[in-house]
Amino acid sequence: MLDILATTTPIFFLIILGFIAVKTRLMPSDALPGLGRFVLYFTLPALIFSTLVHMDFADVIEPKFLLAYGVGSLLSFVLGLLIARTLLKNNLTGSGIKALGMSMSNSAFFGLPVLILVFNDPPTVAFTMALIVENMLLFPIALMTIEYGNGKGENQSLLHIWKSVIKRVSRNPLIIAIVAGFIGSALHIRLPSALDESLRMLSAASATTALFVIGGSLVGSSIKGNISEISTVIIGKLIMHPLCVAVVAMCIPGLNPELRLAAILLAAMPMMSIYPIIGGNYGYRSICASILMGATIVSFVSIAATLGILT
Repeated sequence: MLDILATTTPIFFLIILGFIAVKTRLMPSDALPGLGRFVLYFTLPALIFSTLVHMDFADVIEPKFLLAYGVGSLLSFVLGLLIARTLLKNNLTGSGIKALGMSMSNSAFFGLPVLILVFNDPPTVAFTMALIVENMLLFPIALMTIEYGNGKGENQSLLHIWKSVIKRVSRNPLIIAIVAGFIGSALHIRLPSALDESLRMLSAASATTALFVIGGSLVGSSIKGNISEISTVIIGKLIMHPLCVAVVAMCIPGLNPELRLAAILLAAMPMMSIYPIIGGNYGYRSICASILMGATIVSFVSIAATLGILT
């Protein structure tokens, strides 16, 4: 138990530090979007690219991990959609937003720091594969569901909506870094030492800055709205999603135990930090912010519990 607390405490200490810094105005709240963009556009892409470009191309793709995390996350999305439609009586748009919250982890800002602390040699390939599943599979399908339910597809063909979603995904800096890393690995590109060291320094700032931003973003948030809906999405994300990934991973023979653990841990993270922004585009900002706030608080216990069960 002490080992688990020793692992999780630094994560939540940095989150609390970010919260205190913004709450006491040592860090102005309007600086957080800039820090978030610094992580999203610089430190995480540097980490992904520098990791992939130094790997053998054959080791970059791990099909069994993609299958476990992808199928498990899609299963969680479908179950979340059914729960929201049947139990919560939401329309398709609301159900899609709730299902997205139950199936898409905050791997970039939350998952990576956890992997770094849990593993002596963090499986960065697992982190990269999770980003591929989330940004190139799950997120487009969820957006298509939400857009279709919102009625935006009434005067547009599904092909037009798909093109719009794909265009949005292709601009994601993390996806660009993954593609560039794949190309560099395939071509055996060797970076100049000065550039390599610069990328390494940027990479080192990713985890701590991301957690600090999460903590600061919680200032001013509160849990308001339909408690049953909020708790359902939180339970779906922190319990159902890792369970779905675990079940699928156990059914895949030959999956590396370390990658299996990484997949389940990544699934056990709270939902992505831009969840309220996505929900806000469809009139669900308030409840999405409440869900994110609640999930982040509950994850203090759920992540420790997941680690205790798995290790």
